[in-house]
Amino acid sequence: MSTSRFATSMRRDSIRTFFEASPTARLLRSDNAPLILDFLHRVFKSGELISIGQTDFRTRLTGYQEEIHDTEPSLLPGPPERYLTQWADAGWLQRFLEAASIEPQFQLTRYAEEAIQFVDSAIARGSNLVGTESRLRLVIDTLEDIVRGASADPDRRLDYLRAQRATIDQEIQAIESGKSVQVYRPAQIRERFQNAVDLLRALQSDFRAVEERFQSIAREVQQLQSSGNDSRGQILGHALDSEDLLKQQDEGISFFAFVSFLFSPTQQAALRKNIEEIQHLAALADQHESLSRVRRMVPSLLAEAEKVMRTTARLSATLRRLLDARAAAHRIRLANVLRDIRQQAMRLGGAPECQAIQLSVDAEAEIGSPMARTFWVQPQDFDAFQLTEQVIDPKHAQAMASAFARMQRLDLRKLRGHIREATTDGDEEPLPNLLTKWPLTGGVVELLGYLQIAHDDSHSIDPNHVDRITIAQPRGRSSPLRVSIPRIVFQPKASSRDVSTKPR
Repeated sequence: MSTSRFATSMRRDSIRTFFEASPTARLLRSDNAPLILDFLHRVFKSGELISIGQTDFRTRLTGYQEEIHDTEPSLLPGPPERYLTQWADAGWLQRFLEAASIEPQFQLTRYAEEAIQFVDSAIARGSNLVGTESRLRLVIDTLEDIVRGASADPDRRLDYLRAQRATIDQEIQAIESGKSVQVYRPAQIRERFQNAVDLLRALQSDFRAVEERFQSIAREVQQLQSSGNDSRGQILGHALDSEDLLKQQDEGISFFAFVSFLFSPTQQAALRKNIEEIQHLAALADQHESLSRVRRMVPSLLAEAEKVMRTTARLSATLRRLLDARAAAHRIRLANVLRDIRQQAMRLGGAPECQAIQLSVDAEAEIGSPMARTFWVQPQDFDAFQLTEQVIDPKHAQAMASAFARMQRLDLRKLRGHIREATTDGDEEPLPNLLTKWPLTGGVVELLGYLQIAHDDSHSIDPNHVDRITIAQPRGRSSPLRVSIPRIVFQPKASSRDVSTKPR
């Protein structure tokens, strides 16, 4: 077989394996792929979340099911817990426990990140600007940088620096002589800005692959611990060698260089200054979503890096437990028991099959403790009560039915629609301003609905400041009702539940 035919066969086998075994392909081929990808994007990408607690995640999925069931009740009909378990088992979600959390946490895996990035890229190609000029310039500049950085010839480096200095001197002379400054056209600005945003999306998705590589090292160490075949020194050496190997691999070198660059105060200050200036460019005035993503770029990347660093901290904790002598003794005893079970199973593996399976349990030794018996407690006495037949009063039942009919339905979906419409331009909207546009029609109950939405959706609630709301025509009152509530400011996208305060 020729080399080209062998390479073609290898590629064909790789593609077949990808479609058969990759969780990314299974997600894209799933019957509910549009709904799953839309929901995961809404929670993690639009919500700017790295991880989310199980209770909050289940609540959001319940709300999403209610939203789609208004038009398509046959989609995602099961309970939310079933879908969370299925998505985690399929490799699209990672379920883990944080030290400071009392419930499981969920985050996207690299396979879900790849699927979301693929769909976003395919959709964006039909609506976003296709920047050929800026991409070609980026390719040329990158190739020049590779050639220049790979060369150790000092004369070649000096020639480059002198040519660069001559270009800079010519530009300085042209500006000092009164010539106009050459600036990018609006199309060039938008083209380069879109490339930067695309690279930022890809960068945020790459963290899951780096984090999973660290986690694989921790799993290897734990497997060696459980096997009992290696000594503590051998396991510790394997763990340290694996961690050093990761730092020496291309992805490890790139990640730690990224962390060093990002955590530098000087680099952060320069990056924040550039981001601030980009926000005021007229050519990008209509790029609201992309500008918002870039504005949150530094905090988001810092949070992603800290999440990966916490994974390395857990690996260090595993190594510390490995050095604990008492834990090592317990692990050795457990490994010996497991080894005996495996050896017995291997001896029985070649034996002929038998219908009767016997199991003997030594239950002769009985240990009793006087403290195991509880003190005598007098049985509780219950008062005798004569049961009588319940008689329904028709007038009372009619009054209760009339009162129930007078109750007003609180439509939280409509209230959330008012909030989205008021913040669609990316600006914050205080509650009094919102009520000016859409006055209260349901009285105090509707006002409480806005309070509940502010808490559930993590909008800003400031208990130190009070706003006074006047309800013009409350039900059951002839005069206006004035209510004092904490100051509420609705945000386009709530960043975290930690910044909110539960309404009192």
